[in-house]
Amino acid sequence: MILQIAAAAASFFTCWLAIVALRSIAIAVDLVDRPGGRKTHNGDVPVVGGLAMFLGVVLGVGLLPLPGSSAGAFLSACAILVTVGLNDDRFDLSPWTRFPGQIAAALVLVIGSGAMVVTLGNPFGTGVINFSEYGSIGFTIFIVISAINAFNMLDGMDGLAGTVALTSFLAIAYVSYTAGLEIPLTISLVMIGAVSAFLLFNVPLRGGSTAQCFMGDAGSTLLGFCVAWLCIQISQGATKPVTSVTILWFVALPLYELMWSTIRRVIRGVSPFKADTNHFHHLLLKAGFGPRGAFAVFTTLTCLLAGLGLLCRHYGLPDRSSLVLLAVLGCVTIRLMYRAQVLWALVPASIRRGRGRGATTLDQASP
Repeated sequence: MILQIAAAAASFFTCWLAIVALRSIAIAVDLVDRPGGRKTHNGDVPVVGGLAMFLGVVLGVGLLPLPGSSAGAFLSACAILVTVGLNDDRFDLSPWTRFPGQIAAALVLVIGSGAMVVTLGNPFGTGVINFSEYGSIGFTIFIVISAINAFNMLDGMDGLAGTVALTSFLAIAYVSYTAGLEIPLTISLVMIGAVSAFLLFNVPLRGGSTAQCFMGDAGSTLLGFCVAWLCIQISQGATKPVTSVTILWFVALPLYELMWSTIRRVIRGVSPFKADTNHFHHLLLKAGFGPRGAFAVFTTLTCLLAGLGLLCRHYGLPDRSSLVLLAVLGCVTIRLMYRAQVLWALVPASIRRGRGRGATTLDQASP
């Protein structure tokens, strides 16, 4: 355990130092995010968080005696996503241009580490759902790409995607520790170190301040991929400590965002990848919460949902009941987001007057 904590610390300090060192380089090569259109932050902000987190993860994983094939496949897949993401952050690639890179990363994961979704358990109470070999490969690729894009959608406000990912990694680390799963525990601790360092430069805690760097698509896709891989690790295999339904609680907010964004865009007859200003954080900002208030709402919801998932696991709630509860809370969450003005009116006037108006960014490239 001491070595794992040391690896997490190494990941933290590597990411922190990389952000400090890369910010000036990013400005020199024009790897910056400029305000305008849907982007409302102040000034040019370096987009180096994704690369810095990746460097921290590489060092952290490299310090640990993990199986060569698993570690190599994991880092190779991460490298693909970060490379594609950096090009997107610099040249604003279309979603369809990024898509092949996401598929390639998922294939590297499946082929290189053997991580696949082979069963969903019994989520509907009608019997265990198992996949064939090719069905398992196809479904795993679908899950990984969905997670990548779910976190990409979240990366529209300072601190949001990083905090949601951090909560997921903490829940995964707890489950892995109690179940004695070394690999997912190790990777999740390394990810916690890297994300925590990034959030020091990105969390909107001071009124009127602006983020010192953004993670960009390189960071959001990296986080989505890592969360997906770790969820597969703890929900599949003979020694799995949680079911597939339980892990949905750990990513509940990105799941709600992804599903609702896809549904409403399809209903409107537009592409699911077409950017708009109706994400959950947009609705909260329009209601008057401000960046710090919206960040607090998201952080609270994320922790509550992940905590409920752990409680469902602890008390042995059947998957069918857990899934129904997850769906009901999803509908409630969506409804509350569209009634955010009412929620804001319930906040004491003294808090409303002093709410943070820190900078926030709305990413045009993200779907």
